[in-house]
Amino acid sequence: MLRGIWIYVMIGTTICMVSFMLPLIVFAQQTGGLSGLIQLTYQKDRNKDIDAESEKNSFIQEYKLQYQGHVYSPRLLMYSIGGTFRKEDSDTEESRAGKTSTKTKSKDYNFKLDFIQGTKYPFTLFKEKVELPTWTIQPDQTFQTKQTSDRYGLFGNAFLGKGINVRYDIRQDNTKSVGQTETTDRRNRSFMFGVDSRKEDKFVDASYNYQHNFERSKNEFEAINDAKLSWGLRGKTTNFNMDMSYNDNSFTEFTTSTANMNLNYTPSSDFNSNFSIYGNKIEQKENKGYFTTFFGNTTYKISPYLTTNQNLMLYKSTGDFGNDSTQSLTLGLIFTKQAPAGITYSADTSVNGTAQQSNTTKDRNSMFYSLGARVSKFFESINSEANAGSSYYYYHSSLGGKTTRYAFNAGFISRFIKNMTLQSLLNFSEEDTIGDEIEGASSETKTRHLISDNSIGYFLQLGYRGSLDAKIGTIFERGTLPRTFRYANLTFRYAIRRDLSANAGLNFYKESVNSTRTITGFLGVEYKLRGIIMNLKNELWKERGPQGVKTRSSTFLQASRPF
Repeated sequence: MLRGIWIYVMIGTTICMVSFMLPLIVFAQQTGGLSGLIQLTYQKDRNKDIDAESEKNSFIQEYKLQYQGHVYSPRLLMYSIGGTFRKEDSDTEESRAGKTSTKTKSKDYNFKLDFIQGTKYPFTLFKEKVELPTWTIQPDQTFQTKQTSDRYGLFGNAFLGKGINVRYDIRQDNTKSVGQTETTDRRNRSFMFGVDSRKEDKFVDASYNYQHNFERSKNEFEAINDAKLSWGLRGKTTNFNMDMSYNDNSFTEFTTSTANMNLNYTPSSDFNSNFSIYGNKIEQKENKGYFTTFFGNTTYKISPYLTTNQNLMLYKSTGDFGNDSTQSLTLGLIFTKQAPAGITYSADTSVNGTAQQSNTTKDRNSMFYSLGARVSKFFESINSEANAGSSYYYYHSSLGGKTTRYAFNAGFISRFIKNMTLQSLLNFSEEDTIGDEIEGASSETKTRHLISDNSIGYFLQLGYRGSLDAKIGTIFERGTLPRTFRYANLTFRYAIRRDLSANAGLNFYKESVNSTRTITGFLGVEYKLRGIIMNLKNELWKERGPQGVKTRSSTFLQASRPF
């Protein structure tokens, strides 16, 4: 209790100090390009289970300062120097494990130099250093860990004219960790070089990236080579793209080579086709495999109401990872028509045939059929809509597998009463499934579901500054697993003034099978005072079930001043 009062007093004192310093900060911002952030955060979390209880208090301080300027002219040199200091103190008390305190301090220093920006040869130098020590204090011992990271590099471009651009990026990252676990000392270096040329109807992009990673404490070396090439051409009716890549890792001894080609052909608004080929080669120390996939899709609008589509997929793999192949073809037909009376009809059907071959399992040939229909009607006089639909699905496999599914759904939604929404949904499905025969045996399952969801929603605009949104409903499930859900939620938002707003919410949920009741709620307030933003938020979660009561609560308080 005393700790919470002390934190509130400290946050209030800091807010007052920032208010007094505000004129100086604004003056520095206007004259020197100074920006930053002062932020204090307090959070309290409580968890109570059937036989356990825990509480965590955290206080976080964060201070950022960044200065930007230029030498002679922004086109000559722009510079940015900054730093971030963050301190976190947290105390956790558990009924089983006792009390644990954690203290973390992080320091982040960075600077960036942007040379000759806006010219043909801009480049940037940067450096960043991060220190992150952590102390974990327990009743009988104290642990300390420290992580340091030092990053620096150079990147830039060279615009050579005629749409040609050369880019480069050189970086080094030294990271070291010392503490309770094993010590790590890792040095990562990377080099990237790329060239791209872009015009209205075509583009070419090529890049090479090399990474050199060395773990000094384990004397482990890793070299990664990554190369990419992309090419594209766009015409009036066609769009062609090709990508190729190569990646090699010396540590894992894993190499991949990929190639992808895609062609889109659209001669008119009624016809569209898309084709792509994907190839992949994987090499390991003792294994090698090749994988190829072809996708083809066409869509043709026969009439304003009728559209047909076809999908073809061919897959093949060879090598040490297995010799497999799959061929699949799907044909579909879609009908949609809207009548003047506000009635919309739609229907669709599709048929698919798939053949799979493998050197490790039995070959499988399968086929499925599907058929669906739907109708909806809008009643303008009562601002309501009714809809209904049904579907049928049948699947058969050469290994004895079979699936039959029937489904029906209907719905009604009405906004006839002002600010109120009445909704009723009904879904029914029945499915019989027989699995493929494996070693002379197969499995069989039958499921049936009837779900009814009925709800009433209410929305109220509270002047120009607030709103109230509420909903209550019940879901009934019958069939294989009968159960009932009851739910209700309420959301309130209001801007009391331009600088003061509040929001609150309450949710209730009850499930019949386990006799479980869940209640969640939150309350939040945001207040702005002379550039200072203060946020207060409380959240509560409570569940009551056959085994007892579980609760979780959280209090969040934050004051921040960006400038």
